[in-house]
Amino acid sequence: MDIKERIITECNRMMMSVGVTSMTMDNVAHACGISKRTLYEVFPDKRTLISECIRHYHESKDIEVREIFEHASNCFDAMFQVYLRAKSMYEKTSVAFINDIKRLYPDMFERHLDNEKVTVNGLANVLRQAQEEGLVIERINPEIAAYLFVMSMRELHNSNNAAKYGFKLSDLFEHVFISFLRGCATIKGIEMINNLEAQVKDTKTENQ
Repeated sequence: MDIKERIITECNRMMMSVGVTSMTMDNVAHACGISKRTLYEVFPDKRTLISECIRHYHESKDIEVREIFEHASNCFDAMFQVYLRAKSMYEKTSVAFINDIKRLYPDMFERHLDNEKVTVNGLANVLRQAQEEGLVIERINPEIAAYLFVMSMRELHNSNNAAKYGFKLSDLFEHVFISFLRGCATIKGIEMINNLEAQVKDTKTENQ
């Protein structure tokens, strides 16, 4: 791992856990074991560093998701693996991170929202394939179902509302995803969801 990758890795970890405001260039340099001068030689300012970290995160996510779908046995298996990956990220993401990005770097947050149409189209394609596999109800409109899910995810990012009720982002995401998938699923699909949830539960029990 070269110095740029090390800086991005540490910055992402720090941003997710404490937020953008609490993360300083001094903190990043110290975590990487480099001087602040060296850090500024790679990234001239904090905004550039954050922008690159977010870009790198999305690129890595897209690559990992593509690999999941390439090797999964069916759409629900793939969606469940993506769900577990996302849930793990939400467990590591503080409310401060989302609030800071929205408040301090609204252009970056808007770029994230601009990608929603791509997400809707991608999810709609997956749902259509799941219909062909007999996992999603035929009368479900894939585009509308995908749109409603993505809009639910947008509300999930309104962390101020969630905090009022004491909800964790990871728990909210879990309920949104599972409710969405069960609402679209055929009997065959629901049986598969039950099996996948049981496998996850067994894995958690083994790791305890």
